[in-house]
Amino acid sequence: MDIGEEIRADAERGAQRLVAEFWDRLYGASLILCKDSHAAEDLVFRTFAQAILKIDQYNPEQPFWGWLYAILLNYFRGDLRKMKAEVADEADCGEIAACMEGEPGAESRLPELDAEVVRRAVANLPPALRETVVLRYFEDKTLQEMSKLMDVPVGTVKSRLHLARRGLKRSLEEAFKWKGEKT
Repeated sequence: MDIGEEIRADAERGAQRLVAEFWDRLYGASLILCKDSHAAEDLVFRTFAQAILKIDQYNPEQPFWGWLYAILLNYFRGDLRKMKAEVADEADCGEIAACMEGEPGAESRLPELDAEVVRRAVANLPPALRETVVLRYFEDKTLQEMSKLMDVPVGTVKSRLHLARRGLKRSLEEAFKWKGEKT
């Protein structure tokens, strides 16, 4: 029985399976997008709740992960819109706005581990570029799959990937120079 059928048949058991099968993967993606463990957990829980609530909208001919990830992205984008609106209303929130826009140097201390350096470089990208990197390099999505999930043309996906790679290259070059290593 697929997970959609199980949730329809027994919501509680289906929810347990949903969390067991998708928690790690969804939380990992959410953590990269949100840059905060509490916000990432909240995003994952809201995604699970929405998936259970809207299970009748799931098309079993499509991959369940893609449908679930689309819900996560929609919540993430909604949260960004709300946060930007709140920041616009508050004059003393320049630091938050800098982090939201992914400006370099928003976090002052570079970590010692290379994997952490890469994670932070991704986290400092603007949200649209960060989504693109997560889908392509962490989720191994094709350009067409990314286009569908992000609801943008393939050309936009290519452009965002190009901009993300350029931004990551700059960030990583700076990080490794700071650590005294060559890139």
